[in-house]
Amino acid sequence: MKSSTEIRTRAMTLERIDTHSHFQAEIPDLSEAAKLFADFIEMPYMVDSRLCATGCRKLYGIDPGLFLRSDAPPALFDAAASLRARGPGPALECALDAEGITTQFCFSGPKPEECPLAGFSSRVRLLAYVDPLICGNDFAFCPDGSTMAFNYYESLCGHFGPLTSIDDYLGAIDAGIDAWRKHGVVGMKTALAYTVGLHFSDPDYGAARAAFGKKADMSSEEVTMVQHYAFRHVLLACKRNAFPVVVHTGFQIWGHADLQQSNPILLHNLLIDERYRDNTFVLLHGGNPYIGETTYLARMFPNVNIDFTWISWMTQARFRMALSEWLEIVPHGKFCWGSDSNCPESIVGIGQATRSIIADVLDELIEHRVLDADLALRFLDLAYLETPKRLFQL
Repeated sequence: MKSSTEIRTRAMTLERIDTHSHFQAEIPDLSEAAKLFADFIEMPYMVDSRLCATGCRKLYGIDPGLFLRSDAPPALFDAAASLRARGPGPALECALDAEGITTQFCFSGPKPEECPLAGFSSRVRLLAYVDPLICGNDFAFCPDGSTMAFNYYESLCGHFGPLTSIDDYLGAIDAGIDAWRKHGVVGMKTALAYTVGLHFSDPDYGAARAAFGKKADMSSEEVTMVQHYAFRHVLLACKRNAFPVVVHTGFQIWGHADLQQSNPILLHNLLIDERYRDNTFVLLHGGNPYIGETTYLARMFPNVNIDFTWISWMTQARFRMALSEWLEIVPHGKFCWGSDSNCPESIVGIGQATRSIIADVLDELIEHRVLDADLALRFLDLAYLETPKRLFQL
């Protein structure tokens, strides 16, 4: 019988694949980040500060205390500045080594050949962000920028060049997605939950073609029709290329976003559609706060998987509850997770915190005779390495 100590040790040390990162070529300055952590009364950054402090302890061997703040030892900020001075590639490698990450997923735009991140490390793979191909202007569809004026058709032409018909548009989408894999792309990412939402109607080709034919004179209803048709077309392109469809669900970062339109249950009409039965869907963030809906979809549909990135650290109490529920109800080969990080310190700090909570939950489930130790160890092997390797064909 394996002991809880053995399970915790494995949870904390097992190499893993990180499926989610916002790492950038220009790494945020740690001393500037610390200034954001000065006030937890009005600003919602307490967890970010605590996790960065955890990352600093492991990366630099310098303890800033429970939280990272501007009064941390100057040697800490000097060490962070020195790491950044080595360049983004070496800084990323240092974080991956410290956190035991074998493969790091980063985001690119819909043209991954323009993304420098793949050149930072042989361990980097890309998730290509598809939304600009569907929404046109990426920023105008941000809910906090909803008053921004732009023309949908002209915005699409800005991405693709002149488009005389919907066939030109769909062909341009296909050409782009079909070329992704040679640029290190292993999956498609969409955050349409923030913008057009996750409920997609099923317009027929003739109606979508007629709407697109109006070009700059499309009405808002016709724009929505074209967007829904284009998204469904993207799903088929992903199926053809064996790209998992990674979907933002749940919690929003923009205040004007409608949380209800990010409920993963809205994808139900796609999941029961035979055209997409062979697509692989990955529900980001565990659907938080729609945990039960995520549980249902992952239990009922063989091609639905859970990525518990972000929920694992942003709302740790809910993650403990969610993971307990998932492990009792959802097949254990359906999970992966990443840091949702943007700097070396957060990659490491988030990883360490998530590992510890996973160990806590496994211990509790074993104690309550929901799992045994063998199942707990098998879950770690699957969620840390084997499932992301299988889902993303690594």
